[in-house]
Amino acid sequence: MTVFNWTKGVHHDGSEAYVSNPFPKNGETITLTLRVPAHAPIKGVCARVMFDGEFAHRDMMLKHTSTDVHFYTIDVLIEQPRTEYIFKLLADDGAYYYTSNGISRADSPLFHDFVLLADYDAPHWVRDAVFYQIFPDRFHNGDPANDVQDGDWEREGALTRRLDWGSSPIPWAKGRSVDFFGGDVNGITQKLGYLEMLGVNALYLTPIWTAASNHHYDASTFNDVDPHLGGNEALAELRQALDAREMKLVLDITPNHVGITHYWVTDANANPDSPFAEYFFYDAEKGYFETWLGVASLLKLNYKSQKLRDEMYRSPDSALRRWLQTPYRIDGWRLDVANMTGNLKMNQLDHDVWQEMRPILKSDDPQCYLLGEYFQDGTPHTQGQELDATMNYQGFNTPMRRWLGGEDLGVMDGKWWGDTTLLPSDALAQQWQNFLGAVPYVIALQQFNQLDSHDVSRILHVVHEDKALVTLGIALLMSFTGVPCLYYGGEVGMTGGKDPDNRRCMLWDESDWDKDLLVVYQKLIAIRKNSTALKHGGFQMLHAEDNTVAFLREAAHERVVVVGYRGEARHEPLGVPVAHGGISDGITLKDLISGVSYTITEGKLTFPSIAHGQALILEVL
Repeated sequence: MTVFNWTKGVHHDGSEAYVSNPFPKNGETITLTLRVPAHAPIKGVCARVMFDGEFAHRDMMLKHTSTDVHFYTIDVLIEQPRTEYIFKLLADDGAYYYTSNGISRADSPLFHDFVLLADYDAPHWVRDAVFYQIFPDRFHNGDPANDVQDGDWEREGALTRRLDWGSSPIPWAKGRSVDFFGGDVNGITQKLGYLEMLGVNALYLTPIWTAASNHHYDASTFNDVDPHLGGNEALAELRQALDAREMKLVLDITPNHVGITHYWVTDANANPDSPFAEYFFYDAEKGYFETWLGVASLLKLNYKSQKLRDEMYRSPDSALRRWLQTPYRIDGWRLDVANMTGNLKMNQLDHDVWQEMRPILKSDDPQCYLLGEYFQDGTPHTQGQELDATMNYQGFNTPMRRWLGGEDLGVMDGKWWGDTTLLPSDALAQQWQNFLGAVPYVIALQQFNQLDSHDVSRILHVVHEDKALVTLGIALLMSFTGVPCLYYGGEVGMTGGKDPDNRRCMLWDESDWDKDLLVVYQKLIAIRKNSTALKHGGFQMLHAEDNTVAFLREAAHERVVVVGYRGEARHEPLGVPVAHGGISDGITLKDLISGVSYTITEGKLTFPSIAHGQALILEVL
């Protein structure tokens, strides 16, 4: 038996491997399991469960054992919306507390407790999804007849321009986001065969509503798809085509603001008695409506207005409900600027808005996926009563980009406080665990993970065009807890810096493709889709040191060890400790990428050599 610091081997998470039913109903009794190393010098284990605001310490029973591992269990009756619990282990040297953030001699605040949600209406399909994000104007021109032409309208002093496919987007300072390439919803429908070949099964489209810009985040109305993107009919046709391929669709909307050309704004500006005036914050002293972050073309919405709430999500034909209905039947919403929605100075209504919105939209479609944009910490809004997930920038995207390429958001924006130093591996592991432990695990499994998007520079740019590091990043993306999303074109080698450079036209000439990279993407996507552990399993960090990270994904009947190495090619052995994951000496693991098998010796997974940017996804046999 390999001996290690016993505290490293204590493990529990909210997955099916350790909770008999991660989605319990009120009144159901579930079984919790705690894994403890067999050599741990402990006298006993209890679960500390919060019942009606009071701690209850309940003994756990030693259920079954092996040479290396003991499993303790306890049955818990679910009769609260949130059942919060931790584990207390009494060792020879005193008590240890095991929480969602790890093990410690010190006790922790309640927000580190494990959480089970009763009667939680999860969008179950999301955990099986591999998303693909599309910026419609730049993906494919399916109908040239609907293209914007030169001089069709003016925005902030710039006239619209129709550019040739593949030419460079015009920077905002000169073009004011009115340079168009002709991509549309029709074009997406025409390329579904390509997306199916890639292996994705869910689409996320940036906004498609009638608007004055190419990005459509300045909606003129939420009632119609922009005619230049194909109109409502094109969206209905896309829905039918997706159904035929069993693919899902998430659309993007701006609950925080509307464009200055929106009919609510034009009426409020023209009519002092406009019924829409209360939808905005009017500054009487300055004589204008409040904008989003000072952007004159984007007016901030005021959720103190009950009429606005009706328009946005309460009425059956409201902005957020109408598109859930036939013939569009979208499968979810990406809620732009969710972190600021409802919030302005003394008005901080974000929790109120999401708590009211959720049950209304879920009544239309219990499987509707509610995804909020948070570059910051969105975990207070992902506790089961508000959003289903966030764009998990802090929990995955940002630390991964820092670990792979040394670029945080300050670097992208040219700020003095931007950090170009590679994130240490132990810091990557800590940030991952901080954000995983801050939400119920069933929600962690549906968090939205990306390496890049329309809002940040592309991952190939971040890693200085090093494709080995890109493939490492994609392997970790496909293996990490949560749902992965690819940004269009990354699979064929597209690069790009800060927007609009990251919004270049999709490459459709196959002679421009990196076909080797495409094959790697396809293989990694297939591995993800075929693995219960990667889609539904728990998470345990095994190793984070120097240039190597390793973690365990564990389902009831499958275990997978994931290893990532960002350093230079190494021609001497590299040992990764795995015994504290309950993986015994003599066990064989097979790499699902290369097909090579390895045997555990002295508690370690040892590689005779390892390549720069190599990833391994190893199934425990």
